[in-house]
Amino acid sequence: MITALEAGRWTRDLPGERKLCEILQVSRVTIRPALQELQRLGWIENSPGQRRRITRPSRAKAAPSRGGKIVLVSPLPIQSIEPFVLLGLDLLRELLARRDLLLEIETRPKCFVASPDSSLEQLCRDFRPNVWLLWRSTREIQAWFRRRRLRHVVVGTAFEPAASPSVDIDHVATARHAASTFGRMGHTRVAVMVAKSTTAGDKASVEGFIDGAREFDGGGLQAQTIRHDGTAADVFRWVDRMMEHSSRPTGIFSAGGMQTIAIMTRLLQLGIRIPGEVSVISRDDDPALDFVTPAPARYHRPPIKFARGVFRQIERQLSVVPDAPSAHLILPDFQPRMTLAACGAFGGGARVPG
Repeated sequence: MITALEAGRWTRDLPGERKLCEILQVSRVTIRPALQELQRLGWIENSPGQRRRITRPSRAKAAPSRGGKIVLVSPLPIQSIEPFVLLGLDLLRELLARRDLLLEIETRPKCFVASPDSSLEQLCRDFRPNVWLLWRSTREIQAWFRRRRLRHVVVGTAFEPAASPSVDIDHVATARHAASTFGRMGHTRVAVMVAKSTTAGDKASVEGFIDGAREFDGGGLQAQTIRHDGTAADVFRWVDRMMEHSSRPTGIFSAGGMQTIAIMTRLLQLGIRIPGEVSVISRDDDPALDFVTPAPARYHRPPIKFARGVFRQIERQLSVVPDAPSAHLILPDFQPRMTLAACGAFGGGARVPG
């Protein structure tokens, strides 16, 4: 907080306690002693019923070449962000701190609607960061930032890779690998389960799997796309529908870590053996998957690679003349684990190594 005050992040009053907790990702139990220490050191003055007034001038004018602010725009509050992203943001915060850059997370669900122009204009009136980070951004959001020529980095897949710098997992390559993995193990019917989404990454995952299935063995692998509303109840409904058919899939490619848990839970409730009758691969890793039995096959995404990729893109945007936009793609590590087996290999119940 002292670094932020010295850099001139806040000039007159401090934000309220709730906002500070959101910005710094800490609880009120943590923030209150820090505010008391700032008051003791003479940085702020506290008056009942009023915001804490800043009493020391910043040093921003003395060091104009250093410091600054990066703002990540999110549709979700911090407590709803998946652990992989939170860990990556924590690592990114450390990298940015070495350059006296502060990372702030701003939750603005109103910016993630079909017509976000007015909300985005208000957002830019409220904040003037050096670089914007766009997480889970829609096509409309990315297009708006390009039209305004605002320096930004898409944290995810860009709809126009040649126009917006981005950092994401290589979803196309990952999904194609999953399709070929199922194909090599003899599966001919695989369902791709993904939440109804406006993000380019989910779209790329579906397209990549379908392309991989089409190219495997001359089209011998059939891919069915299932789009649910993101709730566990709807995932359960779709699993029920798939398993009712006589030509039900023998493999499921799940585009989401927590979604994978819902799929496996419902399959086991229906008495369907994993991987004896249905094999499962999760596109995303999640710490919760380590507590699931059998352990799901999945693609591990090292958070440090993600953080370094975003940091490099930010550095490029901070240059006097930014580099041409490019996509920084990270290829995750495939971990076969226990939910993947050859199709029809379980006559005796023993798992076939993946």
